[in-house]
Amino acid sequence: MPPGALLLLKALHAAGVELTLASGSDEADVVAEAKALGHAALFEGRIHGAVGDLKIEAKKIVLERILSEIGSLRAGMFVTFGDGPVEMRETKRRGGYAIGVATDELRRFGWNWSKRARLIRAGADLVVPDFSRWKTLLELLGVRA
Repeated sequence: MPPGALLLLKALHAAGVELTLASGSDEADVVAEAKALGHAALFEGRIHGAVGDLKIEAKKIVLERILSEIGSLRAGMFVTFGDGPVEMRETKRRGGYAIGVATDELRRFGWNWSKRARLIRAGADLVVPDFSRWKTLLELLGVRA
């Protein structure tokens, strides 16, 4: 995980924010990984992944499923953290706030400049290199830790 990710998740959860984990990977793998990393309980069962043909736009389908569960009244009241253009576009299309995460995955911190450019083109409202400034993110989102 990028620096500060677990601290951010714990602070959001402690503040009463309803967390949902979504991935284009197979759902069973996503659940197993969240458990192995020790943060599955923070999502209170809201861990979603692909359950069908992984060749289709899996992230888009997973997000559509989650957003339909949220309902239209709450659809504009969500924030997505993601590292791909699909989640940025789908979040913006539904009125949410999109935070792109452009982490250099080899070093596990700092900027991946090409990923940053893709996230900006996809409509991200904000792009961060990692979560090392997680307290600042909480302030920007109006969440009291």
